[in-house]
Amino acid sequence: MFKPLFAAMLLCAALLPLSAPAASFDCTRANTAAEIAVCDNPSLNRLDEELAMEYRALLNRLPPRRAEMVRQDQRSWIVARDSCRADVRCLRARYQERSARLNEY
Repeated sequence: MFKPLFAAMLLCAALLPLSAPAASFDCTRANTAAEIAVCDNPSLNRLDEELAMEYRALLNRLPPRRAEMVRQDQRSWIVARDSCRADVRCLRARYQERSARLNEY
């Protein structure tokens, strides 16, 4: 009786992907075309993760007033990113531009 159930559980586990994309935001709550594109595209997903790490590291080493300026700049960047909609080339360019901008601080 337990053997068929155990076998079914193993089969289900084997069908699950080994690694899912891990954007810096919750992909189950992605609601813009840009967020959905980032979640669906492994290279954009990687860019998003790298940018998030750069952003957090920068915020951690800046004084509070400067960090708030970077946060405001990030909110503006998100609007610009979202204007790309699902255009992968545009999104890639926005991520690269933002990374370069963060490195200027």
